[in-house]
Amino acid sequence: MKKSPAYSGPMRFAHRGLVQYGPENTLPAFEAAIEYGCEGIELDIHRSSDGEVVIVHDKNFRRMTRGVDERNINDLTVKELVSVDLPYAGHLLPFDPPVPYSENEGSARTYTDEQVEQFRKTENRVAHLMTFEEFDKWFETVTEDVIIEIEFCDPGLVVRMFEILRNSKNCGRYILFSGNKGINREIQTYIRMHGKPEGLRIGANIRYLNDETMEFIRNSDLYEVGLNDLHFTKEDVNMLREMGVKVFSNLGDYPEWWNAIMTYGVEGFKTNYAEAFTEWLNKQ
Repeated sequence: MKKSPAYSGPMRFAHRGLVQYGPENTLPAFEAAIEYGCEGIELDIHRSSDGEVVIVHDKNFRRMTRGVDERNINDLTVKELVSVDLPYAGHLLPFDPPVPYSENEGSARTYTDEQVEQFRKTENRVAHLMTFEEFDKWFETVTEDVIIEIEFCDPGLVVRMFEILRNSKNCGRYILFSGNKGINREIQTYIRMHGKPEGLRIGANIRYLNDETMEFIRNSDLYEVGLNDLHFTKEDVNMLREMGVKVFSNLGDYPEWWNAIMTYGVEGFKTNYAEAFTEWLNKQ
């Protein structure tokens, strides 16, 4: 991997890490994003059966292990979760995005059994999940100026997360958010009642602007909102900026949308293809 060249565009949030170099939401993918020079990383959290916060996106292991293990995340203890082998083979994304490429990022991870068997002939590495506390300790050692977006995938995680964050040295580098309306309300209710650690920022992946989401924005403590590709304009970005809210684009990994976000003035964007985007930008 080559270090990212000099860059002055929107913040590049490596979606679940730099997933060309390690399975999503694992330390190798996070380390690769830091090494490349991404300005941000997006990761996901679920709850273990013993109430701990584990970094993982899916509700079960089916996709991550290609059907070898189909157990549900919420049914397993932390010890059980972190012991599952997550293969590199058949799981890493290609370096070039399919075209068109948008919110349905799962399509890019679809490999045939024959392709996986070919991968395994030369790739036998595995990675493992980690708890958020483990990530937080590791992130203390990261000296680069990187922001972490933390997406809540389960309800009921807020109390435990804030227990961890109140003892964290990294709060000024974290943004908490969810793509679930109920969880976003849960986060907002908690911080209204209990406050938040100094420097911690709150987001919400609301995807679309409409009467309901605008009311939520007006009545919430928000640093940023996530919006889907093709569903907002430069005028929307300016309107929200006047309200003190920044816009982060959700996945839209294709040149037409990359061109749009460069002109819209978004603060940052989630991407599975940080390297491909940067190469594209340098050619413009």
